[in-house]
Amino acid sequence: MESISRVAAVIERRPHFLSTILTPAEIEAANQRSGKHYLEFIAGRFSAKEAYSKALGTGIGKSVSWQDVTILNATSGQPIIRVRGQENALSVAITHSGDFVSTIVIIEKRPYLKRLMKKFLEK
Repeated sequence: MESISRVAAVIERRPHFLSTILTPAEIEAANQRSGKHYLEFIAGRFSAKEAYSKALGTGIGKSVSWQDVTILNATSGQPIIRVRGQENALSVAITHSGDFVSTIVIIEKRPYLKRLMKKFLEK
């Protein structure tokens, strides 16, 4: 969960914040929004990337960076999360209410057999 107004204050204080936490595709998507929708989008991505890194068990740092994670919307509006180098199935939910955004990320480990078959087919 993240405060949208807190994220707005950080954006105002730190001009490079957006290019640090958002990928170029996410910045482009954010710029297509205005007013509260712009801030909700940014706070949602920030919160979801933190949720992903915590679900992974590493936090943002050596194992995963802000730029490794991209969250864009399908044409239906559903947020889709993609992570560089991540082979597991990922799901993300982002919701806004008042001044808060709440996110959840689920990492579904692929069954061992699927990984084994993939390695076998690559040889």
